[in-house]
Amino acid sequence: MVDVTVIIGNVGLQLFILLLLAFSSYMAHSRKMKIHCSLMGAALFMQLLAIVFVMYPSFSAFSGMQISSQLLVELWVHHIAGILVMLLVIYINLAVKGSVHFLGEPYRLMRPVVLLWFLVLLGGLHIYISLYPALS
Repeated sequence: MVDVTVIIGNVGLQLFILLLLAFSSYMAHSRKMKIHCSLMGAALFMQLLAIVFVMYPSFSAFSGMQISSQLLVELWVHHIAGILVMLLVIYINLAVKGSVHFLGEPYRLMRPVVLLWFLVLLGGLHIYISLYPALS
């Protein structure tokens, strides 16, 4: 079973990442692109650490639990969408830096990807509340 302290810490980290995304968006609208890129890089790094050290072990622990089929579908959608977000953020970053060729304009993907990231974060919070009702 997953330690509740780890869960609460991860929820706090996810909320901090959400604030980073909001502030990063503000910096992009203010045309402070270096700050925007740095904040997005920090958010990506923190998210990847959370995935490796908290979310993956948590997901592995669910394999022995009895959970509803609806929650299982929600878990899979959350994980697949989260992986998609991480891959797209990395791809956009590499395209903006000129490291990979991008089909079209990478900037057009930024808003949909940050919206999807936000939805994945909300979905993760819902999953935690569903699995651990004592947190709500």
